[in-house]
Amino acid sequence: MRPEFEDQGGYEQLDSCDERILAVINELHHRDDPLPDDLNERVLFALELEAALDARVARISRENELVPMRGETEMTVGQGDPASITFDCETVTVMVTPRPSAVHELRLDGWIGPEGIYEVELRSGDGSKLASTDESGRFVVEGLPGGQMFQLVIRPEESLQRNGLPAVVVTPAVRL
Repeated sequence: MRPEFEDQGGYEQLDSCDERILAVINELHHRDDPLPDDLNERVLFALELEAALDARVARISRENELVPMRGETEMTVGQGDPASITFDCETVTVMVTPRPSAVHELRLDGWIGPEGIYEVELRSGDGSKLASTDESGRFVVEGLPGGQMFQLVIRPEESLQRNGLPAVVVTPAVRL
C-alpha cells in the first residue's frame, strides 16, 4: 500500500461482504436506472452526424420540469395546455409548442434562433413534413397526429452557416 493511503484502506482486498454490497448496489442500479437498450445506436448516430454532416445534436432544455433518466427513451408533452419544448446546442436554439388544430391532429408552432431562414424537416412514424421559416425564424407544421414520436432536422441557409452555424441540427425524438 502507498504510504499516503495507509490510513484510508483504499488498497485492501475486497472480501465477500464487499462483494455482496456491490452486488446489491448493482442490482438496484439496473432495476431503477437501467441503460437504454439502444444506447450504442444513439451514440453512434450522434457521432456519425457530427463527423459526416457537420451536424449538432441538440438537447432538451426544460427548467423545473421533467428530468430525463438514463432509462427513458422518450419524453411526453401535452395533456391540457400546450407545453413548449426548447432544444439547444452551442449555436442554435429551437422552441416548439404543440397545439390542437383539428380532431386528433396537432399543429406545431416553432421558433429558431438566431433569426434567419431555415429548412425544417419534421420526422415521424408517418414520414417527413417540410417547412421553412420566415426571416425571424418562425415556422408552423400542421396536420400532425397526436401521440406520435417526432424529431426535427434543422438546416440553416448558407449565409447562416458562413456565420458559424452547423449545416444540420438534429433534435432528440419526443412524443406529442
